[in-house]
Amino acid sequence: MQTAPDTASAARTEHTFELILQRSQMRLPVAPGESMADVLQLAGVPLETLCEQGVCGTCVTRWLDGEPDHRDSCLSAAEQATHVAVCCARSHGPTLTLDL
Repeated sequence: MQTAPDTASAARTEHTFELILQRSQMRLPVAPGESMADVLQLAGVPLETLCEQGVCGTCVTRWLDGEPDHRDSCLSAAEQATHVAVCCARSHGPTLTLDL
């Protein structure tokens, strides 16, 4: 029998991390429960989103440094080595640098 994932414990494992935008040198905190896409849009960074579930690939962005926590279903393993779906991904570490 399968059970639903424990979303409460998943939320507890999330931590605040700093999103670094390489080209603009902006540094933006991303709190638990926030998406990178939301934080970027609130900061005025132009970003297209569509599904906001990591399915369509509209928000895929190149990452440069850090360790992304990929939560999408649109990128292959090879693509995840250089790109991240900012609508649903997080960071395993304290910072994640994007090519923005």
